[in-house]
Formats: sequence, structure tokens, C-alpha cells
Amino acid sequence: MINSKYAIEEACEKFAQTWIACAMAMVQGDLSVFTVKHALIAAKTGILSALVILSIALIFGRVNRWVMVWALGAATMVADLIIHPTHFGPIWMEALVTSIGAMLLAVAFDFCKKAK
Repeated sequence: MINSKYAIEEACEKFAQTWIACAMAMVQGDLSVFTVKHALIAAKTGILSALVILSIALIFGRVNRWVMVWALGAATMVADLIIHPTHFGPIWMEALVTSIGAMLLAVAFDFCKKAK
């Protein structure tokens, strides 16, 4: 049975994780240079990643948390590559850093939710 409430909650949470990771990677941790343009680019990346997660949750329902973490990482990397050029290193470097950041945030969020 499809649990659309779960799917939407999961997608919203993963959007936030991707947005934070993307924003931090773009400014390389220096929030003093963060602008509205950065926020909008991070939002586009987050939306693409969240759509992938929403699709997975709607199609497969509740899946193992580690599957969702890896799916988020893959979706974030691809979305970041599509949305904007890198700000450092080879073309794939910022996308990789962003995806790892999103995955770490997903794990941290998950452990915090389980601790409640």
C-alpha cells in the first residue's frame, strides 16, 4: 500500500538535507559569502533530489534507511552536476562533496529521530 504521507515527509526531509549540503559546498563553508543566488541553486538541487526520493518512496514504500541514504547520495550528485558547474576541483568534485554531505546529514537526522 502506498503511504503518500510517508513519501512526502521523506522527500521534504531529503530536500532539506540536500539544500544544506549544496549551500555549504557552494560557498565552501564560508557563510559570509552566501547569497540568494546560492539559496536558489541549492533549492533546485534539493528539489531534483527530493523528486527522486519521493518516487522511490511512492513506488517501493518504506525501504531500509541505508537504501535511502545511498539513493539520496546518488540523486544529489546527479542533481548537482545537472544544476550548476563546480566551484572547485574537477567537474565532479563539488557534486561528490555535496552528495557526501547530504548523506551524512541523512544519517545524522535518522539517528536523531531514532533517539527520540
